[in-house]
Amino acid sequence: MKYELYHDESQINGFWHGMLLVPVNGKNTLLELLLTARKNIDYDEKISLKQVKQVNSKKYSLVDSWLQIGTLALIHKLKKSEPFFLGERVNGKKQYTFFENLIGCKFILFRELDNHSKMQLHRDYASKIETTFRMGFKGGMHYLGDENNPIEITKIHFDGYEHLQRRTDKNRIINRLGELKAFCKIEECDDLIDDRSSNHKAVECQSYEDCQLLQLTDLLVGSFRTVLGYATRDLLKTLCKPAKLITDSYLRGYAGMRRSRWFGGFVMSQCYLKNGNWYFEVITFNEDNHSEQIKMNL
Repeated sequence: MKYELYHDESQINGFWHGMLLVPVNGKNTLLELLLTARKNIDYDEKISLKQVKQVNSKKYSLVDSWLQIGTLALIHKLKKSEPFFLGERVNGKKQYTFFENLIGCKFILFRELDNHSKMQLHRDYASKIETTFRMGFKGGMHYLGDENNPIEITKIHFDGYEHLQRRTDKNRIINRLGELKAFCKIEECDDLIDDRSSNHKAVECQSYEDCQLLQLTDLLVGSFRTVLGYATRDLLKTLCKPAKLITDSYLRGYAGMRRSRWFGGFVMSQCYLKNGNWYFEVITFNEDNHSEQIKMNL
């Protein structure tokens, strides 16, 4: 199946890569839901998790809706109709719509534990990010795909290049991937990577539709980080609960995840550099979510 990949990041307690793989044949369905929520809530500004400060706000309602849509879009075994909030209210009370058709997105969550601080051999900050993106990208595709569920990437979207101080290096990301398994493929084209802004109000930005999916990716990576014990505000713990259903299933191990609705749609892992060697492991829940972590993003 052909997918477009959307990438965003979080830098709270490590560097978290979030990669949302949207099937080309399901892209319009997902966008229709996201844009319907925007219309119902009447909010057309860029959104991100860090902007949400008040419960009774349009931002909160839109993020609430989008996170429910985003996590449902990752389901690969739809056992029953799933209720979700599409931004509609009657007399102030939420109305629920039922999710009945699979979209089949996939999400790769990959964390570099030391926020790239130990990668001194790399020439610049951007190359560090590109290197760890490549690790998570390759490992995630190999985990989420198989002979019956091939993955072909037709486009990669990054959220702006300005903070990297240069354009994204396709060679470091794609040409250094090494050998991929037979069921993984990346389309060979000159415009594979789009690294313009995800803010649809910016002068130089990606298409309106792709900006929405980049913003959804931002919300998802932040929500998974939050439910894994790295919340920056208490109100986000409630807002991000849909993501907890997925991480709880994943943390029960392969057998537990295999029985989950999200099997084939989600993978998470982390890496760290020690004595010049890379080590990889599953991300576990952070029990020590102390106040110092909360202060970091206020």
